[in-house]
Amino acid sequence: MKNLTLYLFFIGFFCFANDPIEISILTCAPGKEIYSVFGHSALRIIDHKNALDTVYNFGIFNFNTPNFTLKFISGDLQYRLGTQQTQNFITDYTQENRIITEQQLHLDSTQKQQLIEQLQFLHLPENRYYTYSFLQRNCATEIRDLLSSLGILFRKQQTAFSNRNLINDHLKKHLWFQFGTNLLLGHSLDTKIDTYQSMFLPQLLHNEIENATINGKKLLASKQILNSVKSKKDPDSLNWLSSPLIIFSLICMIALFWFPKPVIFAISLIIGTTGLFLLIIWIFSGHTEVKFNMNILWCNPLYLLYIPMLTKNTYYQIIPYTLLLCLVITILIWIGKIQSFDIGISPILVILCLLNFKFLKKHTIQTYAIL
Repeated sequence: MKNLTLYLFFIGFFCFANDPIEISILTCAPGKEIYSVFGHSALRIIDHKNALDTVYNFGIFNFNTPNFTLKFISGDLQYRLGTQQTQNFITDYTQENRIITEQQLHLDSTQKQQLIEQLQFLHLPENRYYTYSFLQRNCATEIRDLLSSLGILFRKQQTAFSNRNLINDHLKKHLWFQFGTNLLLGHSLDTKIDTYQSMFLPQLLHNEIENATINGKKLLASKQILNSVKSKKDPDSLNWLSSPLIIFSLICMIALFWFPKPVIFAISLIIGTTGLFLLIIWIFSGHTEVKFNMNILWCNPLYLLYIPMLTKNTYYQIIPYTLLLCLVITILIWIGKIQSFDIGISPILVILCLLNFKFLKKHTIQTYAIL
């Protein structure tokens, strides 16, 4: 009996060692372009028997798509699953100076065949397109969900982080992009998430692959770097000088001493138009992450009503009082951690307070003039 057990062990080991199929996860470091700052994930399939080495990539989109920006904002942008020879994939990312890390997966032949069949099915012309969602459906979540369907167990431990925390961590070298992202993302991004949800980011999918198990065994079989890139320079230490916080703080200091009518007009137009845009995407976008966006309290469409008040010399006392109340509520929401706001809005809140008090002062002067 003992000899039979050893025989079966060596047969199984020999078959695994000579398995013609290898499956691995490729994780690409963030790039310089805005669309690449969160990194990228892909699946690599090596078929030694048929001399095939293919990357399955869920992150393909077309910048030339008609109404690209509108479709992205409305939640109707189509991504697709594509394939590419691995060497070409490596060459492309090496040229972008982005490290590629490979994690080979410990799967048996049945699981490998099942995964390949699923990929082939999803790559059919009628199946390869899917509606992109930054948090729910992207290059990393598609891989996570495929692996989960094989019986792979990922951790679902509660973290101390929200989606916004994780996103901001990736954008700390892109402060204006971070400001715009925080402006667009709503209250739901501030809920604490678990490790499973965190895998919408490629690097965190990579981290959780190392902790995942299948059939009681570690999923990760081996790990290696596939390319070499030039060492990256540290970010410019003066980058913060051009950050939203500094720029808006300078504007705020100027407004304390010089706040003429044309500047009031421009600020009212910019803030009001931006607030109207936030309201429109809240109502019409299919992206759940832009819903219930409390930024609309301070970045309020009501500021557009100041324009006719300036040009026609009319006045509605309720407007500045309403907008001041909205600023107070914004601060309370921020302090109460109901929704986090970008630090860059701090001087904007001061500017808007000054603007509203300007209109209250104007009303007071007009009242005294009448009396």
